[in-house]
Amino acid sequence: MRIAITLLLGMAWILGHSDQGCLQKYETKSGKWISIVEIHPVGRSLSSIRISSEGFEYEFNETVKDTDPIKEVFVADLDGNGFDELYIFTVSAGSGSYGKVIGIASNKDKSMSMILFPQIEKGDPIFEGYMGHDVFTIENQRLVRSFPVYGAKNTNADPTEEIRRIVYGLIPGEAMWQLQIERVEPDN
Repeated sequence: MRIAITLLLGMAWILGHSDQGCLQKYETKSGKWISIVEIHPVGRSLSSIRISSEGFEYEFNETVKDTDPIKEVFVADLDGNGFDELYIFTVSAGSGSYGKVIGIASNKDKSMSMILFPQIEKGDPIFEGYMGHDVFTIENQRLVRSFPVYGAKNTNADPTEEIRRIVYGLIPGEAMWQLQIERVEPDN
């Protein structure tokens, strides 16, 4: 029955009837499961993303409402503690394709908690020339955000030839896990 439901939800996604959502399951290297259901109503630019866990002592069940649609999902262990995190990369509709990260960290496979992804602050020199078009990757246990740099007179369709890469590491915070900028390539 579970397989049939998963197949039906998958078919709904493929056919564009995403009001029903699509279930995707990801296994961590320790054998735990994290499920994601994205509900993206037809004709709307925003989604709701339900994230839940299986196999943890305290199960995680969180819904992120009114967020950009999912572009990619990665399971990785950025802090190298032996417990995987889940990273959902979302991209806004429209010409800017602004990206965001929804992260969930394993707390030694007992529970899961959200990861804080820093917002772009107006006037931050790291994001000077930023107009979206984000690409997120996981490289060498780091999250990397790449985007084209725009000059003051460039249009959204005409960036400079410079690509900026921001490298984030995962650190434990006071109240929650945090992605923190470690370096910018090329240096500003």
